Amino acid sequence: MKVFHIATENFAGVPYSLVRAERLVGLDSHLITLSPPVRGHPQEEHIKLPFFRGFLPGFLRTLTKSTKPMGTTRYKGEERPPKWNPTSWGKLLFGLRDKLWEPILRRAGFPERLDAYDIVVLDGGVGLLRSGKFVLDWASKHGKLIIIYYGDDLRRRGALPELENAAKLIYTFEFDHTLIHPRAKFLFYPFFSDEMPMRSKVAGEIRIGHSPTLRASKGTELIIRTVEKLERRYKNLKLILIEKMSYRDALRLKATVDIFIDQITELGYGISSLEALAMGIPVVVKLLPDFEQFLGEHPFVKADEKTLEIVLERLIIDDVFRDKCGKHGYEWVRKVHSPLRAAKTIVNDMRRLGWL
Repeated sequence: MKVFHIATENFAGVPYSLVRAERLVGLDSHLITLSPPVRGHPQEEHIKLPFFRGFLPGFLRTLTKSTKPMGTTRYKGEERPPKWNPTSWGKLLFGLRDKLWEPILRRAGFPERLDAYDIVVLDGGVGLLRSGKFVLDWASKHGKLIIIYYGDDLRRRGALPELENAAKLIYTFEFDHTLIHPRAKFLFYPFFSDEMPMRSKVAGEIRIGHSPTLRASKGTELIIRTVEKLERRYKNLKLILIEKMSYRDALRLKATVDIFIDQITELGYGISSLEALAMGIPVVVKLLPDFEQFLGEHPFVKADEKTLEIVLERLIIDDVFRDKCGKHGYEWVRKVHSPLRAAKTIVNDMRRLGWL
């Protein structure tokens, strides 16, 4: 069974990790992205399309209301699911971009390449063109279309209704998406824990790491202020900010920290947390009650805006507690985020629909 994943980008390496996991359970899976990897996450094929990222596309998305600003809270609108609904100018501009992209995609072999696959997966819920052209034509003939939502795509952009209607299965890696999308089924990120580098502790220091892709979405400024306050109290304490560097360099630096802070907003933990857990590093993150109840037993050290300083101080002082949290996380991520877990869930659903 041949499976073709299409992603606008290889979000934190997750689409390609899922492809690798699917190969482990016997699917012939492949990934193509519409842009090159930004941080150097491994993948096999990409197309470099113009006007995909950068200041001008970002400015136009904001101007035409085709995406909402990055936030620190869950989606609180009325639509279930929220739908992509730009201004008329936004629709015009995306239509013009589609016209620019279409000949580039045709030179890359589309739409004919799609017919070589039994199943198409839209990682992020978009496809090749914003209009849905090519993918919708393929789905009308073959029918085996899947959508998987990542990160902020559903909160900020919303679903594309025509593609949603054509999709037979819809998944998400974000718990809060299940609260705003009736069809979205939650999957735990497929994570190859044993590929993380070994810990390399720095003698004489207690290092607190934090890795914001976008500071506003992580509560970074408060995190920095809190750690700097603790640095004045504990002279061997050091804040390590891991940002604006390649994936491999970020992993090497993360391996040197003793405590990792993911975020203190409403959106739960992400790949950066899993990297730290896989290295045996305790992770501090804010978890809302419904998500924590859904998780059940977990290794995260909970904190919010009010409790962050107290939580960090305990981890700084109590090395036994710190080591216990790290060991728990090391074991938990290998069990819960096993690459096979997500892949087997998808395969079982394919069998239920008679695709396999």
